Amino acid sequence: MPAQRKRQASRYVKRLFSILLVALPVHAQPRAGTGILFDEDADRRCGGVEAEWIAELRSRLPEFRTTWESIVPSMSRAVTELTRKAFVPAGNVRLTLCDVPSNSFFGATVNMRYALRSFTAQPAPLRYKADTAFHELLHGFISSNTPSGSSLLAKHASESPCVRNHLHLLALQKAVLVKLGESEALAQVVSIDSQLPSGCYRRAWSLVNQSGSTYLEYIAELAH
Repeated sequence: MPAQRKRQASRYVKRLFSILLVALPVHAQPRAGTGILFDEDADRRCGGVEAEWIAELRSRLPEFRTTWESIVPSMSRAVTELTRKAFVPAGNVRLTLCDVPSNSFFGATVNMRYALRSFTAQPAPLRYKADTAFHELLHGFISSNTPSGSSLLAKHASESPCVRNHLHLLALQKAVLVKLGESEALAQVVSIDSQLPSGCYRRAWSLVNQSGSTYLEYIAELAH
């Protein structure tokens, strides 16, 4: 390509990038150092979301961000130390009030409905939701570092895909919280996870907690 055409192409790309940046809605851009996003407009469009839910979540965002920022550095370091593999949470955590489960399909998404007093009489603690966010961020790491010939997954071949996909992850969550001395947070995670309707987490936790040291077998595979 002649030099003049290269310069023209470069100017075009820069101009297009500038236009896209301007076009991005302000609320969709993450706050520096938090990685926590809440897109009110998107939640209104999904339908069935009450204005009072949005108002309550908006009012509690500072508290949630403080909780998140207080745990994510030490928990991330613990993952690296336990597995001897670098773990740096990638992307942002999107909070939603839409009727969807927390997931890691397109980055981490955490359903916040059940943390709201305006939605339920017994809201889940924000710390639990922060642990849920960390859980969703771990999925990619687990997928990349679980051995393809895992003997532990082979041992549980008859379990559902949901259970099998969470064995190493829940074991790592447990190991991190044990390492950090967060016994109360761990008990809370196991208890609330085990009440979720699908029964998948309840079954996975029962396997991970089969003995006092079972979870360490999964950590050994991740560190291999």
